[in-house]
Amino acid sequence: MRWQDSLHSDVNREYVSDPNPSLGDRVRVRLKVWKEAPLRGVDLRAILSGCSSRRPMRRIREGERFAWWEAELPIEHREMIHWHFVCHAEEGHLFYNRSGVHRFNPTEDHDWTLLPEFDGADWVKDAVFYQIFPDRFHNGDPSIGRRSGEYEYDGGCPRVMDWRDTPLEYPEGRCLDFFNGDLSGIEQKLDYLADLGITALYLNPIFCAKTTHRYDCTDYLHVDEALGGDAALARLTAAAHAKGIRVVLDVSVNHTGSEHPWYRAAHADPDAPEAAHYYPDGRGGFACWCDVPTLPQLNYRNPEVRDLVWQQERALVRHWLRPPWQIDGWRFDVGNMTGRRKSDQFGHLIWRGVRKAVKAERPDAYIVGEHWEDAISYQLGDQWDGAMNYFACGSPLRRWAGERVCIESEAPGFPARSGRACSGHELEAMIRQHLDRLPCQHVGLQMNVLDTHDIHRLHHGPAFDWDIYRGVVMLQFLLPGAPNLWYGDEVGLAGHAKSVEGCRYPMEWREDRWDQGFRELYRTLAHLKRKEPVLREGGYRFLFTEESQLAFARVGGGTAYVAVLNRAPEISRIELPLHLLGICDHAEEVFDGRRFPVVDGVLGLALAPRENLLLRFSYSE
Repeated sequence: MRWQDSLHSDVNREYVSDPNPSLGDRVRVRLKVWKEAPLRGVDLRAILSGCSSRRPMRRIREGERFAWWEAELPIEHREMIHWHFVCHAEEGHLFYNRSGVHRFNPTEDHDWTLLPEFDGADWVKDAVFYQIFPDRFHNGDPSIGRRSGEYEYDGGCPRVMDWRDTPLEYPEGRCLDFFNGDLSGIEQKLDYLADLGITALYLNPIFCAKTTHRYDCTDYLHVDEALGGDAALARLTAAAHAKGIRVVLDVSVNHTGSEHPWYRAAHADPDAPEAAHYYPDGRGGFACWCDVPTLPQLNYRNPEVRDLVWQQERALVRHWLRPPWQIDGWRFDVGNMTGRRKSDQFGHLIWRGVRKAVKAERPDAYIVGEHWEDAISYQLGDQWDGAMNYFACGSPLRRWAGERVCIESEAPGFPARSGRACSGHELEAMIRQHLDRLPCQHVGLQMNVLDTHDIHRLHHGPAFDWDIYRGVVMLQFLLPGAPNLWYGDEVGLAGHAKSVEGCRYPMEWREDRWDQGFRELYRTLAHLKRKEPVLREGGYRFLFTEESQLAFARVGGGTAYVAVLNRAPEISRIELPLHLLGICDHAEEVFDGRRFPVVDGVLGLALAPRENLLLRFSYSE
């Protein structure tokens, strides 16, 4: 192993004295490297007030194997501060940034960064989210809920289902097949969720609407009475907070439902004031999101729309953060599309305004947007805290498992299809191209999704293999950010991969129907995420990649966790270099307790076909 491979830095308290600095602070930045490395010196190359500044670093201490270098950065402006390291070595100048070691001056895209005065939701870093589709989770109050035939909507009418029925496909059910799960039902299952290791709930929409999914909102300022109304949300958040569980609500401010009073007035009279709340379609009607006629798109040219969402005192994003509800954040549906139509491109303006309003109410409230691809333009400190991380979690991990993911242009989302499994090298590249480029304080605020309400469950897909699935979930929980568990995955919930209805089956509460392998996997990982500081603040590093194997580590404070993913169908022998960890003599497998010796900084493994491991190391530096 080359000495250059021992270089390591990060933006956590091991390497930065204050990862969330204020104006006027002076922050100490550190670099770790083998103490025998042939270095004459190291400079910290920073961008301050737009100019390149080189600051000589001091060699401050040595351990058994590593030396630490340090320099000081003044925090003099709110603009993002960039830095990388310039190593003066025997072979000349080497430049080290988040993407590795370079022999020429790198761009600043992969520098370490700090956003002074950043008000991110820091609690997300060690959260375990549990996503609930309220209609399908649990019925806690049989006296409320939809009634069959209650109204007509979108060519159908509500139909109340038995809890053990199969959800109806859209042509038959029209998203009006109600199982009548409610907020009381979620409250009654909080002990179950706490035992599972859950620390945060992400609820799909709960405001007044006509469909089961409730993205067709008819009143942003009231919880649907079929779910229990406003009072039920207040009871749920109070009970959840008492158990240390936070609550994040889902909403679309890109569109309303076609039964919203604004749209009904506009539809009845195109000259009504409410008509200005929506975009005209050029044909005498109104434009709709993705041409879905029940989802008319809001027009943010109209100040009244901005008032409703964030500007006025009783605006939507402020209202529910206050007592008695006190929710802990927002997930914004189709965030990258909101406020965008032809020449109108208000997206970033909207999210800057939303952030100011939300953080004025609750500085630690979480703001997470839906964006299936590169979301960095929304994560520069002034808009979202994080994104639903399909791009650097769900999509790469599904490719590793052998699926053609739905954001590929040649592969529709449904039905699910098999495809060429990506290599370990490709998986590393897909993850690092995103994480290494995000501002550092945003990296730990990603919502790391695998399954959601919009994509089939991986265990229903044509490429499902239990052993490979275990490895995928291990990596999901080790990635920086918060893993998001789609309700029912922890019991192997039934369903199919033919349509979106297949991932929205009602929760299975008969314990004899639970798959205990799934439950042990998720429960073990959730509790591990909660108790281990290294999984919150530790650095991340790929230690090894090959065609059919990879090893991903979270490292810090004398502890490391390493997920070894292996897709090979035959016995495989690999040697895992652990020089980055310093001195350690063995690894212990988290699930079965096996111990593996480390010899001269290398862990030799003989992996059974498709065997995946989660290893814990203790080390000294």
